[in-house]
Amino acid sequence: MAERMHEDTIRDTPRKSGLADFFKTYLPLWPFVLGLAFARSGLIVASYGSYTQTDEGVFTDGGMLIALFFLGISWAVSAVRKTKYTKKQVGTLMAASVALEAVALVGLTGMEFFAIHNDGIKLALCAGCTLFGSLALYYWLRRARGSTTTITAVYVFAALFLSEIIIYLCALLPHAVAYTVGALFVVAQYPCIVVSRNRSKLLLAPPDTKAHDYFGFAKTLISNKQFLAVTGIGIGLLSIVIGLLRGYPDGAPIAFEPATRIAYMVLTMALSAAIIVLVVRGKGQVMTIGIWIIMQTLACLALIAYTAFPESLDIGALFTTTLNAMMVGFTWYAVVAFMSYGWRDPYYYAIACWLVWLGSRAIARIVLIEMYPLSMNDSLIATLMGALIVVSAQSVFVQFIYIAKRENEDEQEKVASRHSALVKFMGLDNNESLSDMRQATMEHNAEEMGKQFLLSEREIEVLTLYALGFTQKRVAEELYISQGTAHAHIKRIYAKTGLHSRQEILDYMKQYTS
Repeated sequence: MAERMHEDTIRDTPRKSGLADFFKTYLPLWPFVLGLAFARSGLIVASYGSYTQTDEGVFTDGGMLIALFFLGISWAVSAVRKTKYTKKQVGTLMAASVALEAVALVGLTGMEFFAIHNDGIKLALCAGCTLFGSLALYYWLRRARGSTTTITAVYVFAALFLSEIIIYLCALLPHAVAYTVGALFVVAQYPCIVVSRNRSKLLLAPPDTKAHDYFGFAKTLISNKQFLAVTGIGIGLLSIVIGLLRGYPDGAPIAFEPATRIAYMVLTMALSAAIIVLVVRGKGQVMTIGIWIIMQTLACLALIAYTAFPESLDIGALFTTTLNAMMVGFTWYAVVAFMSYGWRDPYYYAIACWLVWLGSRAIARIVLIEMYPLSMNDSLIATLMGALIVVSAQSVFVQFIYIAKRENEDEQEKVASRHSALVKFMGLDNNESLSDMRQATMEHNAEEMGKQFLLSEREIEVLTLYALGFTQKRVAEELYISQGTAHAHIKRIYAKTGLHSRQEILDYMKQYTS
């Protein structure tokens, strides 16, 4: 059984061999990478103007706030009801999101083609693209649940790398054509979905998780919730800096020159490639300390460039937009970690991270627009940004040091309680009952086995209850099916998995999915 698992999954061990081995190992992930890249590309083309400038101002951040309003309502309902979406519901939501995002892009195309100048309609269409594009991104991140550190990093940063090429090509096109091309890339997610369904097991691999990376911390959420909460605070603070930097100094978007637009693309792709290489070579710390150093260095370079070249703000903008792209990749990575080991539905964690990350960024931008006319002081704005960079760096690195050297677990829990609101917000609390936790764990394990052995949605539901110790009669009662149907499902589960008893199922879950 163990040998079959190794044959059916990607070996996610650090490699020091050539490029050919890298592609042989990770190229099978192409439908997932393309899907995630297409999802991001459509959103950026629609709501960010393909990065011909840092963003589209109110159509970017205003649209984001509108989208976050609806996502926040969904998040609150999910928090109260502890909602769990079925595979069928997730598939239906994804199909609808892609279709509606494409329709919104077609609407933007029509506005450009017929020269319709109506800010209200354009804002609504941009908000729609942001909302449905975000849901599409959630789907692709959700598909990566159960992946390991290396596969997840390769997955998200390869998608980031590829999307930059697509977005740059769209930036060279007239707006109407760019929107049309963006819609085509959005629709191109459909074939990626179809192909990826038969490749889900490629995202599951023998664990390579180290003790001190995000997946290691996420696996022990209760004892490390302080670290995760502070990570959320660090993301929020740095996102505020990004929101301010993207509109320095007065909140208006900063237009790129051809040279700086290319420089932004090249820098983002180079950093993404470097992160992939380092992670594959076993330098896992690049996704903890390293990624924060990269992002905070970019923030400092942007601030220096803005103040050193006030007549060429696009120089600072290239570092700012690269910083924003790195935050995209890092947040995707963190979302997959939360999804993989959290007890709530994966969409809960995706929306929570969006609210902290993009909500902080959008609000900071709106505040800058309103604040700048009152002060008209560029030095004050720059000083505020510098202070926030320092605070975000200290809040993260101090906690890294604390966790690495902690000696008193009681003191850790005491400090963690100070962040209880954010802990609950990010779904890291342990207020659920032990039975709820056990059922959530078993659901996760059954879903992972479903991916590995291509079980149907109903078989996964039966497997969850059966592994929890339910008799065939109770399984039938819980799922409103006959006892004979429940028995037939269990027989098919045994046939597909090659297992022969409930205990063998539990042993398998403990060894390969827990």
